[in-house]
Amino acid sequence: MKFEEHQKEFLLFLELERGYSEETINTYNRSINRYYLFIKKAKINYLKIDKDLILDFQASVAKSMGPRTFSRILSTLRTFYKFLHTEGVIDDVVLNEVKSYPSPKYQKSIPTFLSIDQIFQVLDKINTDSKLSDIIKLRNQSLIMLFFTSGLRLEELKSIKLKDIDFSKKTIRVVGKGSKERLANFDSDTKDLMIEYLTSLEKYPLVKTNFNNNLFVDEKNKNLSRYNIQYLVMKNLRTLTLNSYGPHVLRHSFATHLLNSGVGLSAIKSLLGHENLASTQIYTHVSLGKLQETIKKSHPRGEK
Repeated sequence: MKFEEHQKEFLLFLELERGYSEETINTYNRSINRYYLFIKKAKINYLKIDKDLILDFQASVAKSMGPRTFSRILSTLRTFYKFLHTEGVIDDVVLNEVKSYPSPKYQKSIPTFLSIDQIFQVLDKINTDSKLSDIIKLRNQSLIMLFFTSGLRLEELKSIKLKDIDFSKKTIRVVGKGSKERLANFDSDTKDLMIEYLTSLEKYPLVKTNFNNNLFVDEKNKNLSRYNIQYLVMKNLRTLTLNSYGPHVLRHSFATHLLNSGVGLSAIKSLLGHENLASTQIYTHVSLGKLQETIKKSHPRGEK
């Protein structure tokens, strides 16, 4: 069986057995493709890989990617070769060579976060944008506030359907990484914005709302794509001169505000949908002194 066939089976395994989202699978696929280019050019038998060959691969991509990116690719390769081992394609020796290759060390960045005042600067800017229709203003404000007060991932927010929302309890049923389901919460201000936005949608002639529709759509009732949402958030955060920040900074802000209010890491882990506590612990490195200067309230819109 050729590499491409093993790759196809691996991606199918991630979809059917692991329940990974399309975006996650695409990330794995890009990593595998980068590896395939190397072994093809170097004429290497990928079924006979060892640590020296992985080192050669790392050296070949060193100029085009940092240690963090290579570490992610290496993680993908470990999963790929573990799959091949389970399928009986490679033996223990090859698997151990891949598993034992050390991940490159890199400095973990401290999450950037926004204050409540900064969020309201963004919302005010949207409200005064004469180029936007009223319905788009409400949609954009709702979207940003929902990111900020729920801590959702981009893919999770993009996939929200009206039937997933319980306005009485202010919760949303979301399906996160690995197809794991959880309830996300939002506050009263976000609820009011969302209801106003949906009310406007019903009045719009091109849009017919029903419970199976996605929450966030354009004026032609087409679902917003990942790119649409990413661009929308980045464009509006430029109001704060945050040129390179997208939806994830709003998720970071949600977690940081919770931590500052005394919420335990275990609870934050559940709210963020993290698989393990290690992913959540990075928030403990944020300076509490800096937080106290910028955060005057416990949770985003915590007085509600």
